Amino acid sequence: MNGNFASRLLTGLVIISLGVAFLLRQLGYLDFSIGDVFSTFWPCILIYFGLTQMMSGRGHGGSGSWGLFMVMFGAIFLGTNLNFLTWSVRDIIPFLIPVVIIFVGLRMIWSPRKKKKHSPPAEDWQSYRPYQDESPVPPAPPLHPDPTGRDDSDEYNGHNSHGNSAQSKTKQHEYDSDPYEMDDGYSKHKKRKYSGFQGSGHKEHVEWWNHDAGTINRSGFIGDIHMGHDYWELKPMNISHFIGDTVLDLTKAQIPFGVTKVTISSFIGDVKVYVPNDYEVGVQVVSSAFIGDVKVFGQKEGGIFTNVNAKSSHYADADKKIKLIVSTFIGDTRVTKVG
Repeated sequence: MNGNFASRLLTGLVIISLGVAFLLRQLGYLDFSIGDVFSTFWPCILIYFGLTQMMSGRGHGGSGSWGLFMVMFGAIFLGTNLNFLTWSVRDIIPFLIPVVIIFVGLRMIWSPRKKKKHSPPAEDWQSYRPYQDESPVPPAPPLHPDPTGRDDSDEYNGHNSHGNSAQSKTKQHEYDSDPYEMDDGYSKHKKRKYSGFQGSGHKEHVEWWNHDAGTINRSGFIGDIHMGHDYWELKPMNISHFIGDTVLDLTKAQIPFGVTKVTISSFIGDVKVYVPNDYEVGVQVVSSAFIGDVKVFGQKEGGIFTNVNAKSSHYADADKKIKLIVSTFIGDTRVTKVG
């Protein structure tokens, strides 16, 4: 059974199972909510794509390995949703980093090296045997023999019957335009077109991050980021992290007047932000997460595709404001007032 047929078979079985489930629901044999089913069994999507990659990539080590990785993640999340496992995202992350490192190392060791196919060139040098026949070579026939039988050998030698040179006839059919002039005009046209394209391309620019001179930029790959242990002055800030927790303590920060924007972006890991419980400081939190819980000022939301936009009660009247933008792929977000 090849990979293509197995993938189609798996997709067909999934579609048939969904159809049977909805049919039994319409007949009254099953009672379930679509939202509850999706929130509980969404890891089956990871398992499905992982199995399809494993079946279609049996001859390719990379596709099969990533498929196995997706199946393992889907099984862990599915067991957590069904209460078969007591793990959470926070418990998985410490084990995820060494597993990824081991996986990358094993893939570098066991992945087959692709051999480059060298196709021989069409005009490569080859050896031939010398020509042994010493008989005289017959003269070549004229390229365009005259059907009337007239001998045009003089014309083929460069002169016609009137004594004019054949090259003079050829010169009469030459173009009068200069090819370099044509190329120059084309290059000028391309240059004007390219310059016009460059001029129109700088009209729009989208600002996603703070690019001011006073903006603090902090980034990390693997590990934890902690900021705010000592007293410090808060400035517009961009924090990006790949794997690990991000902790930002604003309780000891000197917050300036006006709105200060703080952007935190994390791929895998928890984000914890501590803000002062001060009437003069207003806080707005805009958080989005693909998988994980978001808890802002005591209000908690969880699941997948979580979006939260919350403000403190005195945000409109506060002189000092903090706009916190948090974006995570897998991980929890906590914004807590201290004081």
